[in-house]
Amino acid sequence: MIKQLKTLAVVAVATLTANIYAADKPNAEEGKKLYEANNCGSCHALDKKVVGPALRGVNNRRSEEWLIKWIRNNEAFRKSGDADANKLYEEYGKAAMNVFENLTPDQVRHILEYIKTAPAPVKAKGPTENVDGASKNDDGSNLYILLTLIGIFIVVLFILSKVRNTLRRLAAERSGEILDSKGGAIRGLLPEKLSNMNPTVLTVFIFFIVLIVGSTWGYKFGITEVGVQKGYAPKQPIAYSHKLHAGELKIDCKYCHIGVEVSKSATIPSLNICMNCHKGVQKASTAEGDGISPEIAKIYKALDYSPDSANYTKAFGPNAKPIRWVRIHNLPDHAYFNHSQHVKVGKLACQTCHGPIEKMEVVQQWSSLQMGWCIDCHRTAGIDAANNNYYAALHEKAAKDLKDNKNRSKYFTPDGSVKITPAMNGGLECAKCHY
Repeated sequence: MIKQLKTLAVVAVATLTANIYAADKPNAEEGKKLYEANNCGSCHALDKKVVGPALRGVNNRRSEEWLIKWIRNNEAFRKSGDADANKLYEEYGKAAMNVFENLTPDQVRHILEYIKTAPAPVKAKGPTENVDGASKNDDGSNLYILLTLIGIFIVVLFILSKVRNTLRRLAAERSGEILDSKGGAIRGLLPEKLSNMNPTVLTVFIFFIVLIVGSTWGYKFGITEVGVQKGYAPKQPIAYSHKLHAGELKIDCKYCHIGVEVSKSATIPSLNICMNCHKGVQKASTAEGDGISPEIAKIYKALDYSPDSANYTKAFGPNAKPIRWVRIHNLPDHAYFNHSQHVKVGKLACQTCHGPIEKMEVVQQWSSLQMGWCIDCHRTAGIDAANNNYYAALHEKAAKDLKDNKNRSKYFTPDGSVKITPAMNGGLECAKCHY
């Protein structure tokens, strides 16, 4: 009996020890979750040096104890006098790593286990991209070739039809046969009264019908389609997502479009503005895997920037070139529009003209930008003249008119409210927008 109890005790102790060991054993899956939750991938890749060193093999380069101290509080570790810690700090330009004291030593072990066991990345093959523009094969030439071939085919059919009719006429003259001058495919399709008309009168009649229909269609097409690019969303040389930057990350439009409050143009952001963030952030999400995002890599290529050395290799040299963005909103040369007037003075939100830009993965022209669209806005949009010093004179004028004419004042609307529109302030004068 005593022997059996001893055996049971030994088994229990062994089982308990095994369970404790299993609980303490590093878990790669848990480590992956912690790696992503702490955004380690924004500065590190497993197989490539980015902001920080490549992480694969770090378990062999440093001891586990050293790595735990470095990851949890590298600043305190360096101040303790550790030579390797200070050497690493100097090697990376004194760019201090974040402190992760929120991680326990066991959680750090989980992350190290994930780094040790993570599979090597598989290089994906994609279409050939060009920093200067869109995909090299995406130039629309196939459509132009097809339309050209269709045009040539129609001309050939017309020539063959003429040759056929000429040969028929010559054959008829040689044989003494009289051809039916009233024949033809077009006459066969017409009602009897029209088909019996004089050929000249019939031709003139059909010509005017076609002219009226064509002119009506052409006029409608001219005022609704020509120069109107509503819905135009071209492929850009870099797939910049407003949905991510302006929507999810809540970056203010004015941070990138620096001229919107002080200039006629909102300005296209320079790549230097992009680099304010993307010197450190080198991929859009952890789902992209290791390495630098292909779109961010295009910024580095255009600037001739080396992420490995964190330096511009030949800044402004022969290899540096601007990004050739495709313009989306394009007014005719004779139309004047001032962003600062509308944004700074008029206090309009960007979405008023550009639509829900913060939800657009690919930017498109949201509004028609036609003159009628602008005029409708000038007739209906209200001006906050009372709280804007820019409109001080207009506010005094409106206040005096309301006092003198009361509900007969032009500023007094039918619903009983006071409203001042750009149209009342000369916003419909031709010279304000055309010069």
